Amino acid sequence: MIQSILSGVSLAMAMIPEEFPVVLTVFLSMGAWRLAKKKSLIGKLTAVETMGAVSVLCVDKTGTVTKNEMTVIQLISSTTNDSELTELMGLACETDPYDPMVIAMLNYCEHHNMTKKQLFSGELITEYPFTDELKMMGHVWKKQDNITISIKGSPESVLGISNLSKEGKSKVLKDIELLSKQGLRVIAVGSMDVDNIENIPIDIESCHLKFVGLVGLEDPPRKNVREHITQCQSAGIRVVMITREY
Repeated sequence: MIQSILSGVSLAMAMIPEEFPVVLTVFLSMGAWRLAKKKSLIGKLTAVETMGAVSVLCVDKTGTVTKNEMTVIQLISSTTNDSELTELMGLACETDPYDPMVIAMLNYCEHHNMTKKQLFSGELITEYPFTDELKMMGHVWKKQDNITISIKGSPESVLGISNLSKEGKSKVLKDIELLSKQGLRVIAVGSMDVDNIENIPIDIESCHLKFVGLVGLEDPPRKNVREHITQCQSAGIRVVMITREY
């Protein structure tokens, strides 16, 4: 009886045009209050209505779907010498890193007895900075009388300036596909030896690299992210992950 009376009063008030703003505000406030109980803070009441109309949810990958804790999982060397790939991977990293991927690579070097002090003990002559167009970067190091250029980046970019034959590139592409199917981010590493400073290429695209190998990194998904995505899909919301290629 009480519920029927309340429903009748609500309908009677809703029929009066002047009451529309009041009714709308009350119900939006109730929605905001319920969301606040679920630890979702609403700054504007109209956002509740907008959230109810969401049909597509676009999310970032790193730090949102994943933990933002990159880890080197697998190396595929073009030779049998994994230590060479590990060292050149480290030499291509920034000496003062901030990127989780670079930190993961240097941590891998540390775990394989290659400290930052050892890696960066030589003289850094110059560097090729990373750009979104080239998708690779490199450093030129001088240790004693040896000058080495170490470059890392997207496999397509590094392969483009490497000395691999057609058959060799075909094998590398199969390895890239193998790592990608495991959900790993794939980074390629190449190197070039220079006999003197005058012969150092002016830019990274002028390098002729020896292809050294591939690095597979994993950024594990957050706990319960599968269940959260399933909940969105059950509510009729399509979840789209937006990321960028290295």
